[in-house]
Amino acid sequence: IKELSVSLQSEIALQSGAAEVCNCVWYLRDVDCDVLVELVNYFAPYMYSPGEHIIHKQAVSVIRRGACWLNGAILMRDSVIGEDMLLDSECLRDSAVPKTLNYVEVMTLHRNDLQHVCDKFPL
Repeated sequence: IKELSVSLQSEIALQSGAAEVCNCVWYLRDVDCDVLVELVNYFAPYMYSPGEHIIHKQAVSVIRRGACWLNGAILMRDSVIGEDMLLDSECLRDSAVPKTLNYVEVMTLHRNDLQHVCDKFPL
């Protein structure tokens, strides 16, 4: 997608559902189109089988398909895992990891990639 023109990148970002994924994470809601296009380049899809643990300590993930069990709750489509990855202190982050109940697909954004986007688009 990086090799395409900016306007084509924008169109693909909007049509791909990236805005929907970003809107699930409170600190990524309603970002500018330029930022959204850049974020799309860094969101990565991951697939898990039933009974696996989703372990991404330095990332935020949005469930696109399937269901997980976390802290006594069932997480389904558009649920967010790891939104506290912004915190610097490991002891402040939730250490619980979700366990998949069936096949699960998530879109994941790693902390260092988010930092790269923030550096590129400062406030």
